[in-house]
Amino acid sequence: MTSPVRPHPLARIFRETAVPFAGLVLVAVLDRYRGGGFISEEDWQKVAAVSCILLGFALIYRLFCTVVLDMAVARTKGRPVPRILKHLIGMVFVFAAILLSVNVVFSGAFTSLLTLSSVIAVVVGLALRPIILDIFSGLSANLDSAFRIGDWIEIARRSGATPQAGWVEEINWRTTHLRTRSGNLVVCPNSTLSTAIITNYSRPSRLSRFDLKVKLPPELDPDRAREVLLAAVEGTVGIEGGPDAGKAPDVLITGMEASGVVYWIRFWLDPAAHSSDLAIDTVARSVLRHLQLSGIPLSEKVILHREQRELLDSVTPAARAKLLGRLALFHGVNHGSLDRLAESAALVRFDKGEVLIRQGNEDHDMFLLVEGAVEVLVTVDGREVLVASMHAGDYFGEMSLLTGEPRTATIRAATGGAAYRIDRQAVTPLLEANPDIMTQLSHNLAGRNLRRHAKENAAHDENHEEKRAGLAAVLLGKMMGIFRSAAPPN
Repeated sequence: MTSPVRPHPLARIFRETAVPFAGLVLVAVLDRYRGGGFISEEDWQKVAAVSCILLGFALIYRLFCTVVLDMAVARTKGRPVPRILKHLIGMVFVFAAILLSVNVVFSGAFTSLLTLSSVIAVVVGLALRPIILDIFSGLSANLDSAFRIGDWIEIARRSGATPQAGWVEEINWRTTHLRTRSGNLVVCPNSTLSTAIITNYSRPSRLSRFDLKVKLPPELDPDRAREVLLAAVEGTVGIEGGPDAGKAPDVLITGMEASGVVYWIRFWLDPAAHSSDLAIDTVARSVLRHLQLSGIPLSEKVILHREQRELLDSVTPAARAKLLGRLALFHGVNHGSLDRLAESAALVRFDKGEVLIRQGNEDHDMFLLVEGAVEVLVTVDGREVLVASMHAGDYFGEMSLLTGEPRTATIRAATGGAAYRIDRQAVTPLLEANPDIMTQLSHNLAGRNLRRHAKENAAHDENHEEKRAGLAAVLLGKMMGIFRSAAPPN
């Protein structure tokens, strides 16, 4: 799309001043070649003088607006001059032109007329004081550039009334219109704006900082708490309803007392484009999920006696079995089998940058991520490419564990964290004791792979169940080749 061609400055000046200039020429021609008529000489002189005054003021006003305001001032400020300022200047020109015209018509009664108009102006000014205050407040708001149309602002009155927040939809002579997130129209008198506290969330940057505070047990290591919370908020950055990816979130300690330590989660958002309420909800849900998976409870407000808490390092096998039961891979597996598998799951801690799985290796461990975040990298033409990120609650390595396939990707820690590791020695007794579980696992594994493939290709397959059954049969064959003694009966 091509940008519109801007006219030459001289052409623009000629276009704006052509009408009043042509009027002046016409008056001059009529005055020179007037050959008598029904208007007396004295009256004609007054008509010609009034016409020249009105057209002259119109010409000067057009020149002033075009050359001074639209060209010089607008170019200096980098934005158009508000129309309300042009209208106010135009009113001054009209008022001056009328005064001079009346003075010409009434043959020099300018002093008396000026005195009378001053008295009238005072009376009218007192009567219309609220309206005049609104007008000048609107003019001041335009000149100060505190906000523009499209900005997201919040207006807080000093009287303590409920603040109003929304998009600036219109700024006119008397009022400013806001469109709220609920779709309501809020009309604010400009005089109210002159005494209110206005917060502009769209300037100087479109991003504003929002926060969420969480109180955690004082015995929790602060570095570990920060890693868990940071991974939680980073997992929501850039997703629908989450914080903006333009600036990185952070976590600080903002207070501490006997009942717990207060952690301050800070993230960035464009409130004009996205709801801050929805973003806070998204972050809070992610934080709660990460804390639950990590075994970290929220701190009580009042502590009469402190019970022994089960943090991640001391989570019972029953709690680990509950975590495993949430995984799609183990859907349909009975509780007894999950309990035995949970007893052999080992907690592994890792640091940022540590490689948990290397592409092409033939090790056979599966990991359930309970803290932090990891990156999924695939080597293409000798270069590692980031293809996905995983967060607390995700799992990886199940294909190598159950089918013996080499690793198809490298898993590297994006933050410090922890995961439960399940090796083949832990799975073999489970399958030997319950051969039918192998069929269920192959079915779950096939479903996960097909969902991942559909998500990558953004397509819906009508033959999903048929393909799932076929892939499950292939995977079952590979599993039977590894766990021969645990093959299900025919």
